[in-house]
Formats: sequence, structure tokens, C-alpha cells
Amino acid sequence: MSYPDAYEEFKLLNIQDMKERKRRLKLPVPKHDIQISLWRTLKSFVGKDLTKVAIPVHFNEPLTFLQRLSEDLEYSDLLDKASDESITAEMRLMYLTVFSAIPYACVSRRYSKPFNPLLAETYELVREDKGYACIAEQVSHHPPITCLHAEHERWTFWQEYKMESKFRPTYFKVMPTGSVHFKVRHSNEHFSWVKPTTTIHNIILGQLWNDQEGTVTITNHTTGQKACLFFQPYKTTKHYTKIKGEVYDIDGNVVIQIKGDWTSHFQYKHVDSETWTDVWTLETDILEEKKKYWGFSPFSLQLNEPLEGIAPTDSRLRPDQRELEHGRVDEAAEEKLRLEELQRGRRKANKNANPQWFSEFTDPDTLETYHTYHGGYWESKLAEDFSTSPNIF
Repeated sequence: MSYPDAYEEFKLLNIQDMKERKRRLKLPVPKHDIQISLWRTLKSFVGKDLTKVAIPVHFNEPLTFLQRLSEDLEYSDLLDKASDESITAEMRLMYLTVFSAIPYACVSRRYSKPFNPLLAETYELVREDKGYACIAEQVSHHPPITCLHAEHERWTFWQEYKMESKFRPTYFKVMPTGSVHFKVRHSNEHFSWVKPTTTIHNIILGQLWNDQEGTVTITNHTTGQKACLFFQPYKTTKHYTKIKGEVYDIDGNVVIQIKGDWTSHFQYKHVDSETWTDVWTLETDILEEKKKYWGFSPFSLQLNEPLEGIAPTDSRLRPDQRELEHGRVDEAAEEKLRLEELQRGRRKANKNANPQWFSEFTDPDTLETYHTYHGGYWESKLAEDFSTSPNIF
């Protein structure tokens, strides 16, 4: 099996000829303020694996984790820059290093939980305005494993998300163990990294806030070069959102320095220069009433917009999530319970839904085994034939 590369299938979409679709700028209704006892709900969860606990719908936002993972591509223009033929290998690493930190800015003040995807649930995202098409699928329920694959004319991006977690009275800690990958089409350079540990504090009492910790190492498996991004938790510094990074040459010497704040901006400079150059700044023209809409950015607001021609397993078709988006919380809770019971029934009857689009693959560069896209989704979409997809909703 070769590298995950569905480029030939992607080209069938003719994404460059698609008419740009007008997308929504707000949700159907603002988020409802729901008064419940957080301590009464959460005290029984302390010390348990939250991936195996049924969380009340009051704590959810109207997106699934498949859609949340797709938010990694909100600033895909950095991947466009990283795949530019005219830049050096070191600059390529610099752009990817900044890109690896941006998802934490996009969700830094959102503490509602995305819906857990059902086994074999999918999510497609075609952004003709950005030039990429993305497909994600839940390939395992226990332990939860979520996979994503995106194609662009100049690059391929894929990841398998899995994690370990700790839940204590004062914090919830998520430790990702899956890897993220990026490949430049013209040079065939392959990069990978593992996401940092995220901790959400004041779970029971006080204002919720989060920090990241650990060193993220972005490796170019083709040249052997690396870059590092150093996340510092609050326990080591009060300036925990400040961040530094370094890009190294083939001999391990620092050639580019990176600095910034993972909630708002990044800059870089070459070591032989005194001039810092802006790389990325969080878009500030986000809705003034953003808090009314779950803290979503305009990009996030559009992820669950109804769409025709999608697989019957697509997250947009989840009835519990759609009810919540329309503010019908009681109905959402009923639907969530129904879907969970249906999935438990399939498992007990040994009739689990089978993932359709991803399968295990051993990476010849990293020697790790993970699920990757094996093709077929976009062909099925173009043929308007998802007859092999399971009925999960």
C-alpha cells in the first residue's frame, strides 16, 4: 500500500470549477442559557474515563468531534504557503510549526463538548473557496479513534486522532497519542507531529480556562530536518499563552526562530536577522455576538449547515445535534439517548456499523500503524451512490 494519496479521486471533483457557495453567518437560534448543577452532574464522573461516560446534552455544542477536528483546517492558507515551490525547506517547516498551534486559538474559549461520533459516522467538508476537500470518519468507538483526510491541488493533510485522558475535581487533561501528517505534492516531502497535552481547569468551580503543555516536534521525514514548538503550562509560567519555537537545519543548528501567543498571533525571524515578520494573526472580525453562538468563528458556524448529496452517515444528519442547534434541548436529549441506545443494541447483537472509508496502514517513514483513507468516498458522492453506508441515525 502506498502513501495516503487520493489526489486522482480528488481531481474528479473539479473543485476549481465549482461555483463558490454562499454560506451562513449565524446559527438558527442563539445558544440558550441552561441552568443546571454542574457539580451534581459531574461529581459521579471523577476518576472515570470520560470517553465511556454519557454526558448530558446540556454540555454539548452543536458540532460532532468529526467537525471539531475539521476545524484544524480553518487557516489552511498556511498549508498553501508551506507547499509553495519557491520557498526553502526551513520556511516550509516554519509555516507548518505555526499551523500546528493555530487550532488552540480557534477553540481556546469554547468549553462545550462536541458530540461523540457514532461508529462509522462521517463528515465531509468541501471548501471550493479554499481549494480543498476533506472527509472524516469515526473508525472506533471504544477506544474512540477519529480519522481525517484532506486533499488540495498542492498538498495532502491527514490525521488519526486518539487520546488518553484524566478527569479530576479541578481539571480535565487530554493527551493526544495519534499523529498528524502533511505531504507536499511537488516535492513529496512528508511531515508529521503529535499534538500537545491540553488541560481544562476549574471544571467544578470558577471560570473555565485551558493551557497546553509539552514540546511539539515537526519532523520532515524526507530531509531529516525538524522544528520544535515549546508549550508552557500555567504551573511553570503565568505567561502560559506565550510560545517560542525553533526550526533547525540538517545539522541541528537553529536557523529560524518563532515567537508569539497561541491565542492570537505568531512571528518569525532568521537567526542572522533582527527583523521579526508576522506569520499569522487571529481574525478579529468574528461575530460581535460570538458568545451567543457557542463561541464559534464564522468558519465553525458553517460546519453544520444543511447540505444535500452527502452520505447518510454525515454528522449534519444527526437529529440530536440538529435539535440542539435549533434550541430544542429536551428533544435533543431524547434523540441523543435514542442514538446511544441504538448503538449499544448493535454492539450487543454483534451488528456494529463498519467504517467505510479508512483502514489500517503502516507508514514506511514513521513505521507507525494508523488508519488512513483508502479512497472511494468522492467517487460514491459523484455517483450519488452511498448504498453501502450503514444506517446509524
